[in-house]
Amino acid sequence: MPAKTKFKLPSLKLRGSIILAAAAIFTVAIGASLYYVVSSNRAQDLAQADEVVGGLAETQAESIKTFLTGFAVAADSTARTAEALLANHDTSPTTYGTIVTKQLASLPGALGVYMMFSPDSALYARPTFAGSHFLISGNHVGILAENKADGTVGYGSLDSPAGFDSWFTGPLKAGVAAISGPDNIEGKLYTSFTNIIKDPSDKAVGMSGVAFDSAVLAAKLGSEPPMGNGFMGIINQRNVWVLNPDPKLIGTEVTEPWALEALKAMASSETFSSTGEAAGQTWKMNARKVDLPGADAAWTVVVAVPQSTLLADSEAQLLNLLIGGVVIFALGLLAFAWLGTAIAKPISRMTGVMRQIADGDYGVEVPFGAMRNEIGDMSKAVEVFRANGLKVAEMTEADAARIIRDQQARSAMMAELQKAFGQVVDAAVAGDFSRRVETEFPDAELNAIAGSINNLVATVDRGLGETGEVLAALADTNLTKRMEGHYEGAFARLRDDTNAVGDKLSHIVGQLKETSRSLKTATGEILSGANDLSERTTKQAATIEETSAAMEQLSTTVLQNAERAREASEVASTVTRTAEEGGQVMGDANAAMERITQSSAKISNIIGLIDDIAFQTNLLALNASVEAARAGDAGKGFAVVAVEVRRLAQSAASASSEVKALIEQSGTEVKTGSKLVADAAARLVAMLEAARSSNLLMDGIARDSREQASAIEEVNTAVRQLDEMTQHNAALVEETNAAIEQTDGQVNELDRIVDIFTISGAAPQRVVQVAPPARGIKGLQERVKKAASSYLSQGNAAIDKDWAEF
Repeated sequence: MPAKTKFKLPSLKLRGSIILAAAAIFTVAIGASLYYVVSSNRAQDLAQADEVVGGLAETQAESIKTFLTGFAVAADSTARTAEALLANHDTSPTTYGTIVTKQLASLPGALGVYMMFSPDSALYARPTFAGSHFLISGNHVGILAENKADGTVGYGSLDSPAGFDSWFTGPLKAGVAAISGPDNIEGKLYTSFTNIIKDPSDKAVGMSGVAFDSAVLAAKLGSEPPMGNGFMGIINQRNVWVLNPDPKLIGTEVTEPWALEALKAMASSETFSSTGEAAGQTWKMNARKVDLPGADAAWTVVVAVPQSTLLADSEAQLLNLLIGGVVIFALGLLAFAWLGTAIAKPISRMTGVMRQIADGDYGVEVPFGAMRNEIGDMSKAVEVFRANGLKVAEMTEADAARIIRDQQARSAMMAELQKAFGQVVDAAVAGDFSRRVETEFPDAELNAIAGSINNLVATVDRGLGETGEVLAALADTNLTKRMEGHYEGAFARLRDDTNAVGDKLSHIVGQLKETSRSLKTATGEILSGANDLSERTTKQAATIEETSAAMEQLSTTVLQNAERAREASEVASTVTRTAEEGGQVMGDANAAMERITQSSAKISNIIGLIDDIAFQTNLLALNASVEAARAGDAGKGFAVVAVEVRRLAQSAASASSEVKALIEQSGTEVKTGSKLVADAAARLVAMLEAARSSNLLMDGIARDSREQASAIEEVNTAVRQLDEMTQHNAALVEETNAAIEQTDGQVNELDRIVDIFTISGAAPQRVVQVAPPARGIKGLQERVKKAASSYLSQGNAAIDKDWAEF
């Protein structure tokens, strides 16, 4: 079997051993500290990077939802207004157009506002719509249009374009609100919110919509990418890009693998985050679902930022730490190199002088004799050897034999000395300063040299030992350890420099602790104020929500009053028509009474004529009786006839007198009835005028009620927007609280990192806390109150001033 090869470290001189030992200790201490700090900071920075990307995605999601809410509310309010107008049969096409026009004017970012009605709606049966094109100029479309060729009312050309079924007929059949787009029409990306219009029987008869350009959404979210070089995109419910930094991809289906992975994960989750490689960089990506207001759909916002950008500050801090560690390491090596040189150079030179003296060169100069340390003592001892050797060389031959014997004895002693010294020096060169010269020599000077070497090695051992203890304590985060021994020369400077390093590090860590406590106190106060603001904002949001509910009830009540006023107007119209008919009947009755009066007068005249005839007949019968009496017996029969005729004439006169009296009485009654009929007709005329006035008043009340309902709806919309803004502010306050709590956690982590260092037991200087000025959290709360009250009193006009300041 081949022999095993043993690995041995090369033998080093004393200077190299000192430098190598110090470098090893220093490297372990600095490396361990740097590794711990860098690894812990790296883990925290990666976690914070995920939170930063998630916060960016959540902020963009809230901004998108806030932006889309205005268009969704507009589409819904347009549909509800159209439903209210459908219930009033007297509403003209102009009213519909006015509502659409005003709605568009209130939405500066909209491309168009439109109402569309199906052929099944009741509008076709209304005369006011049959002769109207119902087309409004500008960017909105009214669907009811008249065909000039045959006079029929229908869709015109709107039922022929491709895709009409998907964005009108389909949603109308489904009977639910929806969102469509983006569709590229004449260079603009149309995205529309649609809502269903129902008639009083709850049947879907039309659709309202609000269209906006996706470029407006991009402008609202900002043209700058996240953190300068990140990515932000929006994907709709059909997996189509609504917003992408590459304009060519907007309106196209998503095909990117990473985006498809996010969409697949988002099918069962509200958020998704991942880390991956793209374009030669590592990216942090976060996706969040945005529930669309007024539609059963959701968009997905995707935010990605290069990890190098997120960790730029951490990388800079790491570089600074590495540079600082390298500088400290280099300075330490220089210091120990200087120290090793200062210790080993005199010893090496003294070793060379001793070899020259052992070789018989007594003329060599022994250096370092003026030094007041172990090297000086060693130099004095060597000088004694040199002087004795010189004396021996100058002796006579007679003394040569004795001298030779003495020299041999001296050589044996020197060999013993060299052996004893060589072991100590070799051990010191190998880094072992525990060896000593233990041989007792018969020569006191040699014993003095041995003592000097032992003192030198002990001093080096003690100095390096204390230095190693201080460095080990520093590596173990104990900054209280110091070199306390008494040293001179280079070791004194080493002691002072080492203690200065410990004092400086203690001072720095102490300042870090004080700064951490101050920062923790400040974040505590900020968190307390932010919690107070959050509570107030939550209460304000609840109050505004209650106000919104009250406004909803008021709007419903006003609409009911408008409907009742319309019904009362119809009843008044019926009463007016009935009164007009009654007036006509009374006029006819009055005319009939006049005719009866005239007929009674004619009958009275006829009765008078009959009465005259009866009177004349009675006279003729009387004359006939007289003549019959004169005729004697021949005239008896004629006399009887004359008597009968006279009796009949008297009866007829009596009857005509009674009839005349009755007719005169009837005439009087007819005159009285005519007068009463005339009075009744006059009263009916007055009643008709009052009914007409009442009808006009009821029409005015109904019209004012509808206008009031429309105004209340606008106020309600403003209150809802204020409610949404307040809730958004509450969400921002919660995000601020989370950020402050995160900062507080990082401060606690900084405390934990700093607390691993043990510094002087003296109490640190107390940091005086200064009360924050009124322009801090309290000032922010006051500005929020002022902005909310201004919005309630001035409406949208207060936004530019108060909310911009907020």
